[in-house]
Amino acid sequence: MFLGKYGAIAGGLAIVACWPFATGQIAQSMYEREVDQRSTPEFTLEQQAYERGYLSSQAVTRIEFQGESKAMLAQSGLPVSYEITSDISHGVIGVSSSNTLVMTPELQAITQKAWPGNPTPVRLQLDTLMTGASDYHLTVAPFSLSEASSNLTASELSLKGEIDRKGHVKANFSLPALAFNDDSGQQLKVDSVSGTGNGYLQDGLWIGEQALSIEKAHFSDISGQSLKLGHVTLEIGNELVESESTRELNNTNQLTVGTIALPNKTQWRNLVVALDANHLDYSAMSQIAQLSSQWQEEGATVSMKMLDQALVQLLQSGLSINLSPASLTLPEGDVSVDMHLNLKDGDPTGVFNLQQLVNQVSGDLDVSVPNGVLTHSPWQEKVSNLASAGFVTQTDENTVLTAKIEGNQVVASDGTAVPLVQFVMFMLM
Repeated sequence: MFLGKYGAIAGGLAIVACWPFATGQIAQSMYEREVDQRSTPEFTLEQQAYERGYLSSQAVTRIEFQGESKAMLAQSGLPVSYEITSDISHGVIGVSSSNTLVMTPELQAITQKAWPGNPTPVRLQLDTLMTGASDYHLTVAPFSLSEASSNLTASELSLKGEIDRKGHVKANFSLPALAFNDDSGQQLKVDSVSGTGNGYLQDGLWIGEQALSIEKAHFSDISGQSLKLGHVTLEIGNELVESESTRELNNTNQLTVGTIALPNKTQWRNLVVALDANHLDYSAMSQIAQLSSQWQEEGATVSMKMLDQALVQLLQSGLSINLSPASLTLPEGDVSVDMHLNLKDGDPTGVFNLQQLVNQVSGDLDVSVPNGVLTHSPWQEKVSNLASAGFVTQTDENTVLTAKIEGNQVVASDGTAVPLVQFVMFMLM
């Protein structure tokens, strides 16, 4: 909450980049139309004032947060509405506007802790063509903030990109350094954070790609134990697939970490985790996304009932999940996991229960682990039992588990079958 509390102010201002202006005489009417169009379940925009001039105009826009964002701000003791002033310069082929957050006494009391003497720590420059496409550049000034026994410092945050008339966004952001520490000895230090985004928001879902990268991260706890990560990247994508009869969402996620230095000085390398979920029912996913944003503001009972219905719709429509690749290099060798699961679509008019769900599952599982990792006696006994049942084979270097999932059974390569629940419990215990 400490990290999110003061970052919420900067994040709120970024939303003002979501609408373009026009030039000259038509600027005001286009501005009013865009304010109406850009409201979402997370926030609404409202024109407070617009003074049009021949070479320049001034506008004031009010942002009112809703749903989960509103609840988060309220819980953090922050206002749920903000005003943005825009100084707009007219040009021949477009306009340029400089946008700043209106610093009320309430906001000044908060921001002066992090930015003493800086009346406008958050700025947005917006350049818009007659076509309505806009280039924007948001900056948040460097700050150092102390509260009780904690301190948070950050270098300048820069977010820049473009947005077209239809709301398609391209974005790049960078944060050279971020550090947190407290009197107990806990520390967090992150270097060279950057990210990209390309897509649009539709029905509460982001359609497109996003990526985040961190060059180095260092965590230390009160006992002095530390964890170091190097070259971290996270990539997320949502693809909308439409046909005459269906609308589906394909989701892709991949995490990679170049190096992991553990507290005991052990070093892991080349972590890759790729998790894909395909053929997701678009209507159900949209409902889940919108309910999630309303969860904290509305009654939990109403939301839970609707959420259950959306989850049932999602599962009955069928889907597939792939964990491939998932791999890691340990000192003993390489670990790899490949898992593919398919859930057949069910009868939407039938009774939905767990047994029906299990019966509709099929897939396969392949796991390879270096023998040196399995030297502990509990694992040796498990491997022996799995080998006897036909699920495991061993080489001089690796132990390999292979299995197929057929409804409520797990089947070995020699045809031996055991109940799915029994197999899962055996692997976990």
